[in-house]
Amino acid sequence: MVPSANRPGSLLLHELTRTEIGEWAPQATVILPVAATEQHGPHLPVMVDTLIAETIASTAAELAGASVPMLVAPTVAYGASHHHLIYPGAMSLSTATLIDVLRDLTDSLVSSGFRRIFLLNSHGGNEECIRLAARELALRAPVNAGASSYWTVAWERIVQEGRAAELGIVPGHAGGFETSLMLAMRPDLVRTDLLPLPRSGHRAVPADPKDPSAGPLIQRHGSWAAIDGYSDDAGAASAERGRLLLDLISRSVADELVKFHQLALID
Repeated sequence: MVPSANRPGSLLLHELTRTEIGEWAPQATVILPVAATEQHGPHLPVMVDTLIAETIASTAAELAGASVPMLVAPTVAYGASHHHLIYPGAMSLSTATLIDVLRDLTDSLVSSGFRRIFLLNSHGGNEECIRLAARELALRAPVNAGASSYWTVAWERIVQEGRAAELGIVPGHAGGFETSLMLAMRPDLVRTDLLPLPRSGHRAVPADPKDPSAGPLIQRHGSWAAIDGYSDDAGAASAERGRLLLDLISRSVADELVKFHQLALID
């Protein structure tokens, strides 16, 4: 267990003083949540990915913090979302800019004394960028750098224990999966009066879902306009299922963070 006397007053980096951060950084793993600000269909706010990233990162850090020292950096709320610029509300960075932003932020964390840095992603368009940022960071600095999307870490649990495919595409975009998470976190922001959503132009939900981050990348010009910006109908979404999925995801991420923290540093 982490000695309570050594804990700072908060797991959130931006709530600590420079002295607390300087003392805690060399021994802690810091999570950098990476999200996006973009449309999520007609029924969800543009903050979906940011809220998911912040919620999972803070909950997972609390769980992992029972055994290893953890901190959570402020969320990067803007990601690679150019494919959503056809709809109002997207605030996007180019992939090159996002990689530069992640480079500068992770270098800043190294300057503060951190040697274990984990990028936790909540937006599909960021997937390649976070992995490249982590790979290059470990080449530049004597650190352990990790990167993953939350659904990749938690895939087996959310598909098997959480039966997420019953809700729609996993993780999808503004469909039953993300809408369930939002109903669990901020039901006041979900326009349930607009559900169910029209299904015209949407593909069927696969019986055996595969992690989209694990297979080949296939992009089709105009596909987001063709499906009106959401991957599947959210009519089956529920707060109860959302709470279950958030618990499964947070525990999976916490387990991964503990394993990551326990990797030996190489000088």
